[in-house]
Amino acid sequence: MTLLQPLQHVIKADAVRMQLLVFLLALLTSGMGFYYKEKNWQRHHVLLFAAIQSTSAGLLHAFGRVLLLDCTPHGKGGAFSVWHSWVKALGTCTGFAVASAISGNVSTAFGVSFLTATIGILILIFGNISDVGGAMAAGHLHEDSEKGSPVPSLDTSIIIKEHAHEEIA
Repeated sequence: MTLLQPLQHVIKADAVRMQLLVFLLALLTSGMGFYYKEKNWQRHHVLLFAAIQSTSAGLLHAFGRVLLLDCTPHGKGGAFSVWHSWVKALGTCTGFAVASAISGNVSTAFGVSFLTATIGILILIFGNISDVGGAMAAGHLHEDSEKGSPVPSLDTSIIIKEHAHEEIA
């Protein structure tokens, strides 16, 4: 994750945007696998896409936890983290069960992976998922408060306003 931190600072990404990037990496991997399913892959191709997919899975876990903890009410972080871990474990077991059940047909596995990543992107874009909105709803931020980043040399700050959309109109 430390190798992607400069990229995160350059594009000024929060947890939601980083999850979108992660889902795009998963789409790249599953799309390429689905497109080239009939070809015999060389070792370096397999290693490259395994590295991309494992990076995607690790970043999805990390930034999913960041988003979860940002939106968790004060004092309830442990309970939400345990719930998050159980749901991820259930999803992993389900994914392995599906992949094992269709072991002879790799195109189905890549297709399911592609559709799952697409659904994740649609939920992040069209759902009401926001790290600032979740932190405000959890009581971590207050109206008209200014909170700077705890990261040194990151000079961005967040100004929260209750009716920001009304000021634009």
